[in-house]
Amino acid sequence: MLASKWMEGPGRMRIGVDICNTIANVNAEILRSYDVSLEVYPFPELPAGFFSTPEGLTLLARAKPLAGAVEVLKNYALHGHEIIYITSRPVIAANITREWLAVHGFPRGSIVFLPRGYKKVFATHYGIGLFFEDDPIEAAGLQEAVGQVYMPAWPYNRNVRERYIQRFTSWKDMQNHSDCHLRLRMVL
Repeated sequence: MLASKWMEGPGRMRIGVDICNTIANVNAEILRSYDVSLEVYPFPELPAGFFSTPEGLTLLARAKPLAGAVEVLKNYALHGHEIIYITSRPVIAANITREWLAVHGFPRGSIVFLPRGYKKVFATHYGIGLFFEDDPIEAAGLQEAVGQVYMPAWPYNRNVRERYIQRFTSWKDMQNHSDCHLRLRMVL
């Protein structure tokens, strides 16, 4: 079930991090401008390709980071873990995404753009050991490929109950988990 994990040294791992609604509060920007429900994901009210439009790209750029996400990911990176941002954003958002991560102080890392449904394949072949993901469909697939999936709590993923998926309400809560991984040199 689990792919062999990349390790450069004791306890080092590759960590996959989704961007939209995992570290960037895109939901708040959508709710500010559109009448949508957070009960269904992706939002059926938004037209296909919305995030490739000037309006959609502006919305991505305006999103604020979720509190505590920068600190948790910096802690992992500080201890030698490789952070890889794996997103379903359109490739046209590459510069906006790169700039957004830098402006908000996220640790450096590769940025991979994949269509929805392909994160599991990437994680399997690239040896991702831990993944942060809000999308319930992606998370369900990822749990088969990585040791653990941490899922920020949103209404659309409240019913997810899987063995290797753990929901969290705040990135500040995740600080204890990152400290545990670092202290115990835990490899998932």
